[in-house]
Amino acid sequence: MAKEHQWDVYLRPNALTKDDENDCIADVLTRLQTRRNEDVANRIVAEGSELRKETILSVLNRRDEEVREILLSGCSFMDGLVQVSPRVSGVWANAGSAYDPAVHKRTVDLVPTAAFREALEGVGVRVLGTKASGAEITLITDTASGRTDGAITIGDDIIIDGSKIKIDEADEAQGVFIVDSSGAEHKVTRRLSVNRPGQLIARVPADVPEGACTVVVRTKYSTSGGGALKEVREVAYSIRCTAVKA
Repeated sequence: MAKEHQWDVYLRPNALTKDDENDCIADVLTRLQTRRNEDVANRIVAEGSELRKETILSVLNRRDEEVREILLSGCSFMDGLVQVSPRVSGVWANAGSAYDPAVHKRTVDLVPTAAFREALEGVGVRVLGTKASGAEITLITDTASGRTDGAITIGDDIIIDGSKIKIDEADEAQGVFIVDSSGAEHKVTRRLSVNRPGQLIARVPADVPEGACTVVVRTKYSTSGGGALKEVREVAYSIRCTAVKA
């Protein structure tokens, strides 16, 4: 049976399974920029809607505001695609412990609905081959919001997934840097929560200004038998990020 849609994927080594050097994980080749409400409005208009684009966009944006308020009130929300549920992550020392923003995080969980899971069965997957073995950042996830569209929350953690990005924190030249729109660099000084070849968890510095920025990792990590690289390698995330306040 022919699939209506198709996702292309590249395979790369799974850095999290140290006991198996052959297994891989897939990166979906997205090709296009992240779509937003304006793109949805354009699609609806293109399909022949009698409503003006501005009207559709206004409704979509208002919906976002209302759903956000529902979640902030502590309720779950479900539409035709996902169920979103509020969650507080982290570990409490005991039953009498209070919430500690340095340890615990307010976030949400997203679970596809049954209808969406069924629709996903209609997606074909084509493996394009092995991804290039060079160092790269493949995805940044904002832990405060769960967003992966480039938004990063000032003063909170981001998960940086990639390849060959482990950092020697004793080396001042290495680290995670947030470069703001003026070109000023803000180095992550807090100890990395996770520091692996395939993943870093870093706290966005509190002095990062709101607005456009670039996330950069500088490292000398190498998988070769010759040890660390002689020169620092700079790995910049290809997606332009936006620093936002919590």
